[in-house]
This record gives sequence, C-alpha cells and structure tokens, in this order.
Amino acid sequence: MNPERNHYNCFVKWTEKILIGILILLPFGVSVFVPFSPLPRTLNDSRKAAALARANNDLAGESSALETILAYTPWQGTNWQRLGRLRLDQGNTLAAVDAFEQASVLGDLSYEGMLWMADALDHNGEKEKASELLRQFSLISDVDAFTLLQAALIQRSINDTNGALVNLIKAYEKDPLNGEINYQIGLQLAATQPDESLPFLERAGRLVPERLIACENLAQIITDSNTLKMSGARYLSIGQELATMQEWDVAQRAFENAAEMSPADGEAWALLAEAAQQNSEEGGEYLQKARELAPDDELVNGLSGLYYRRQGKSELAMVYLQRALKVNTKAVVWEIELGNTLDGMGNLADAIQHYQAATQIDPTQWMPWRVLATFCVTRNYQLEETGLLAAQKALELYPGSPALMDLLGTALMMDGQLDEALKIFLKADSIDPNQSAILIHIGQVYLELGENEKAFESLRQARDYARDNRLRELSIRLLQENGAVE
Repeated sequence: MNPERNHYNCFVKWTEKILIGILILLPFGVSVFVPFSPLPRTLNDSRKAAALARANNDLAGESSALETILAYTPWQGTNWQRLGRLRLDQGNTLAAVDAFEQASVLGDLSYEGMLWMADALDHNGEKEKASELLRQFSLISDVDAFTLLQAALIQRSINDTNGALVNLIKAYEKDPLNGEINYQIGLQLAATQPDESLPFLERAGRLVPERLIACENLAQIITDSNTLKMSGARYLSIGQELATMQEWDVAQRAFENAAEMSPADGEAWALLAEAAQQNSEEGGEYLQKARELAPDDELVNGLSGLYYRRQGKSELAMVYLQRALKVNTKAVVWEIELGNTLDGMGNLADAIQHYQAATQIDPTQWMPWRVLATFCVTRNYQLEETGLLAAQKALELYPGSPALMDLLGTALMMDGQLDEALKIFLKADSIDPNQSAILIHIGQVYLELGENEKAFESLRQARDYARDNRLRELSIRLLQENGAVE
C-alpha cells in the first residue's frame, strides 16, 4: 500500500472522529463559552403578557408585548396582522400599515386584514393605495359576500364608486337575497342607471324593513322622473333625494351627471358643490360657477352661505343666507341656518330670534321647534321661558318620538324638575331601549335623587350598549366619579 495513501486515510478517520466529538460536545461546549440565551424566557413572559392584556382589553399592553415577541420571531405573520389591528384601534395608522405590510409579505394578511389595511391607508390620506387594495377583492374567487360588502362600503367612503359597484355585484352573485347588498347596489345604480336600480331597491325594502320607506321614496322619485329620460333634471331630482337620505357620495355622482347634462343650470352646480363638501372635498369652484349662472337663485345663495360659514367667514355667510331668505321669506331652512350662523358667532340674542321666526313660518312643523329647544338646552339660554315650551311643542307635534322625549327630559332635568324628567326618560327607554344617551340621562337623574345603585345600573348599561366612544367614556367617567364598584 502506498504510504502516502495510508497516511491520508488515517488523517480522514482521525478528522471524522474529531468532528463527531465536536458535534457531540457542541451543545455543552457552546454553553461553556456563551451563556444560555434569554430568548425562551422573554418570549414566554411576553406571550403571557399579551394574553393577559388581550383578556383585559388593554390595547397598549398587548401591542407592547407583541412588539417584543415579533422582535424575536419576525416570521409570524398572524402576529403582525394582530399588531396592525391594535395599532389601528389606537389611532396609530402609519405604524398599522407597516405591520399589515409585514403580514402581507409573509403571506398571512387575511381578507379581514386587507380591509383593516385599507382603512388605515384611508386614514393616512393614501386613498389611491386603499382603492387598489380593495379592488383586488373582485379578482379573488373564494372571498365571501360579507367581506365584499365591507370592501364596497370602504370604497364608498373614499369615493371609489366604480370599484364599490364591482364588488357589490360580485357580492350579489354570491348572496342575492342579502337586503343590504341589494340596497347598496340600488343606491349606486340610482345615480348612474336609475331604471336598473328599481328591482334592487324593491328587494332591499322587502328584505330590510327599516330601509323600506327610504327605498320606496327613492324608487318613487326615479319612477316619476322617468318621463325626463336621461336628462340633467332627472339626475338633479334623484340627487336631491339621495342627499335627503344622507347618501352624499352617490348624490355627488348624480349631481355630476346633472351638471354635465345641463351645464347652464346653476342649481346643479350649487348642489354638486354641497355634495363635494359633504364628501370632504372643497367645492368652491362649483359654487363660483353656480353664482355666475344664477346669481339671484335662492338655493345658490343659501348654499353659498353654508359654504362660507364652513370656511369660517361668518359675516359673508350671513350676506348670502339673507339673500336666500329674501328670495323665499317662507323658507324655514334659511331662518334656521341664519340662527346657526349667529350662534356660531356667539350672538345668542339674535340667533334665538331666527329660530323663533322659523317656528312661526309653519307652527305645525315639529322640526323647527326641536331646533329651538335644542339651542336653548345646549346653550342653557332662555331655557325656562322658551326652551321647555319648545321641547313640549315638538313632542306634541311628533308624539312617541324617543329622541324628542329625551330632549324634553333633558330640559326638565336642567330646570330642576327631576321627577318629571325621570318619568319621560323612562318612557323613552321603554320605547327605544338600550340607547346610551337616554340611559346616561336616567343615571344622572338617579344620581341627583341619591339613588346611586339605580344610577350605576343605568350607567353600566349605557357603557355596555354605547356605539359612540364619547358616550362610552362619559358613562365610565360618571361611574368612576361617583364611586361605582366594578
């Protein structure tokens, strides 16, 4: 045998033994020179902290724990998505988008997570990115109807009406008997293809009883305007009905069609300006065009007044509102808006005169009486001599309204008539239970009467049923300030 070859074989065998020995000793040997990593204990503590924080609805605590976990395990996409949701809930939308993007890169951004990410992008002013993300849903085969509906609602909020309609049609294919989907499609088509909206509105009204009146009214406007064919006048009337329904994004599309088809119609441009402002756009150029076309028009001047008030130019707003009222001295709306403008300027004495004038144009209308009463209550101004009577009159004209009962009860409570206030609050609650505003008022009266346990019960219900964070926080504050034991 070749001596060199023999030497090589011995060397290889010796090397293999050494390597095997090193591998066997490696866990022990490394620990001799490098201390055991604190990673397992840190992770364990953070996971426990995250679970505890989640159970206690401690958003900040859970976020902090997840950030620690992800520092060690950045490949966990589901945790990135959860962190994004927590950041979104806390209003940290920039950081939320970062977390959602990490989840997306890792392939763990769910359909719900995509909705959350679009919401965060919208809050960051990145509407185009939000729109691009939401339009992806129409290309996904297994997405469910509810998710498509939610995507469409966000698209409406960012004025992507075309994208919304595509997702809604796909949602309808999956769930044709969903009342809300039918309603949303009906709205979209009303502003662009009115006659095609009718079957959707009919189904929506039948499937969702609380939508019935709105659907019937809109369908009636569409049917009645059928003789106008595809004209600016038709879209103007449809847009006004949509605006009455507070569906401002689709109303804007209808007014855009009206202005395009009837470019010399000042009212169409004025209403387009109002819809644009309601959708957080500027709208001033549309109003300028409206005034050039119809400088003496009531609606053009009235909406110009509202525009300038929003711009903080109250004196100029007064000029245009007075012009509108001069054109139509029986217009309740301009009297009220003059009162609102003066109220905003701090001129309560003149404001109340316009509110009172509004009630006298047609004393049988309950709405101006409610406006007058609300002004007196919120400003605590002429409450006893004017506000109480106005609240009583409004309820007399619209009996059974829980909202008006709550208004009258508030006026009575502020006037010190606690027993009477409690009676009417309890009646309102029996008609429309679980309304946090009414429950808070009941709790306040019980606190004044010294019946704390009853007060705490109502305030806890108000807290639990609150859909508005402001009402929830008020309920919690009243419980804390009055020593409620949780």
